[in-house]
Amino acid sequence: MARKPAPRIMTHEDAEEILSPVGMPAPRLAPLRDPGKLLAREEFAVEIRRAWAESQESFLLIGRYLLAAKSRLQHGEFMAMVASDLPFSHQTANKLMSVARFVEAGEVPPDTLPSASETCYQITTLTVEERARALKEGVIHPTMRRQDILLFKRRIRAPLPEMEPELSRLTMERDRLLKRLREIDQAIAALDESKKAEAS
Repeated sequence: MARKPAPRIMTHEDAEEILSPVGMPAPRLAPLRDPGKLLAREEFAVEIRRAWAESQESFLLIGRYLLAAKSRLQHGEFMAMVASDLPFSHQTANKLMSVARFVEAGEVPPDTLPSASETCYQITTLTVEERARALKEGVIHPTMRRQDILLFKRRIRAPLPEMEPELSRLTMERDRLLKRLREIDQAIAALDESKKAEAS
């Protein structure tokens, strides 16, 4: 039986590549100040803004680690790791990797991204044209919510006004055909009843 190859040891260079790929800022992830020692409104605001910004860095970092793990672990190990060793599902892992891939590819300016991973994931589901439009209209910005992108998608993917007459025509045609089908079913049922009555 063939021996399983020894797992590859991650080097310092590997870690640097994951933590700071080209064009991506290195995560700050500094410890917060003790909330019990904060007194002024601005002190609280500074720490809350910093924690909010770092939450984005955290999920991007997790996504980058997941991408690296998927490419470097032996076949089957990645899925097993997500299933057994991590505090989230495969679906969440896939979303985090999608966001990390998207950001590293420079699909949108990093300073326009929101701090919530699910909101960022929704941006990745836009087409290139939709994304350009969302940026132009100011839909994508750091304080946007998931609902903003969902409403944007619903608005731009709704039927165009020039399609309404055709939609209306097809709806009426469908209703007419369904009515005719019911009439045919009733006629067939009546003929079957007549046939049974004659036979008996």
